[in-house]
Amino acid sequence: MQTPKRLPFPWLFRWKFWRVLLLLAASLVTLAALFHAEENWRGKRAWEDYKAQMEARGVNFDFAKYVPPPVPDDQNFAMTPLLAPLFDFNPGTQHERDTNGMEKIHQAMQLPTPIQTILNKSGWTVGKPLDLIRVVNEFEATNRSASFRFAPGQTQEAARAILEKLEPMEPIFAELRSASRRPYSRFNIDYGWEPKFSIVLPHLAEIKGLCVKLELRACAELALGQTEPGLQDLELMFYLTGSIRGEPFMISQLVRASCLNLALQPVWEGLAHHQWSEQQLEVVERNLRKLDFLDDAARALAAERCFGDSFFAGLMGVANPLRFLDSVGNPTESVDFDPGGASTFPRGWFYFEELNYHRMYGEEFNGVIQTNGIDPAVADQRSAAVTDELQRPGVLQNVLHHRWVSTILLPSLNGFERRMAHAQDNANLALMACSLERYRLANGRLPETLDALAPQFFAAVPDDVIMGESFIYRRTDDGQFVLYSVGWDKKDDNGVPAKERDDTHGDWVWKYSATSEH
Repeated sequence: MQTPKRLPFPWLFRWKFWRVLLLLAASLVTLAALFHAEENWRGKRAWEDYKAQMEARGVNFDFAKYVPPPVPDDQNFAMTPLLAPLFDFNPGTQHERDTNGMEKIHQAMQLPTPIQTILNKSGWTVGKPLDLIRVVNEFEATNRSASFRFAPGQTQEAARAILEKLEPMEPIFAELRSASRRPYSRFNIDYGWEPKFSIVLPHLAEIKGLCVKLELRACAELALGQTEPGLQDLELMFYLTGSIRGEPFMISQLVRASCLNLALQPVWEGLAHHQWSEQQLEVVERNLRKLDFLDDAARALAAERCFGDSFFAGLMGVANPLRFLDSVGNPTESVDFDPGGASTFPRGWFYFEELNYHRMYGEEFNGVIQTNGIDPAVADQRSAAVTDELQRPGVLQNVLHHRWVSTILLPSLNGFERRMAHAQDNANLALMACSLERYRLANGRLPETLDALAPQFFAAVPDDVIMGESFIYRRTDDGQFVLYSVGWDKKDDNGVPAKERDDTHGDWVWKYSATSEH
């Protein structure tokens, strides 16, 4: 009789083994569930306690409170036929309904890249007029034509050529001027889109593109002595700069600062050549007085803080947080997540991440912007402290201590207060330059000190937003003046302007020079 073969791994076929294995698996599942439950409870409780404490101190966590209210279409500048298609999306998406129409709008509002590069270099900050000859020559180079090449000294000829090239834009500018008489401006942004970091803002590039063309046209008109058309274009630039003021996005405020920089070029050129009349200067001043970048920056910072909550809700409601992070970079597709859904990781971990994000956000930004200005030392110290907390421990420590998301979100905000302070100082410098010109028109000379501008032109002369100190002013031997802020480093560089791409060093200056001549 043949002996039966012995089965390999006989314990696999014993019920006792499987019973132990099932018990072990059940124990592990139970432990994992208990771990998730404990971490979820601990994290949620810590977050809710922190949130309650902050709300008691006046911190708002509801983004909806920062959303500008809807306005009637017939009273809304943003719903003029030229601009309304910017947010005409297919339902439930952020895909343009008419992509061809959008492309036409973009082409109408943008200039060739070499010309935009020239215009984006703000010549007024270093005492230089816009190089119209270079601009028009770039126009022809772009069109591969040499028929309108201008030599030095042919500024007026170049200005006429520029106005001729921009003539097809007149119907667009006329429509915008007409729409600017409407009492409101609110672009049809989908504020309910999730995640909020993926909300698309196609109008910002177009607003700046319009300001670029208006800057070019206004400077060309001033070169030809056409101050009234130049003032009309300048007023439209100021309106466009203010048309996005109420938006709760930091990027909207940064675009506004860029638009103001463009608008100040024709303001500066008209002042450098004493072209503006008393009445025209009053119009410019009225527009400049409307600007309050510090207040707008404080509101944008508070609103931007709420974006993090949308981000964390997304991470908690998806099975794969890394996939959610990829989706944030694809703003045209909605993200399918359920804030109450299941995640691979304990939701409590994301509550801890959310708590640390808000804690460090507050430590960096709360109270930095004051009504009387900004102290750069405080702003830099706070930013450095948060940066050090995120960078020094290393990636693993940030993950273990629930600061991983903060390393993604917070560094991108650095420098915002500085750029807003610079924008407000630029507006104040331009405002005082206009008043100095009005004083000269009335008295035949410039004042010895800025105090002479009050009370005729100011109830109180504006201060530098850096520490609330006075601007530095002195008359120059050529009958002009130099007016400046000591800038972000609070160091008086005797009126030497900050570099174009680094405004952390050097002064923020308004001055004229021999090169100011057309």
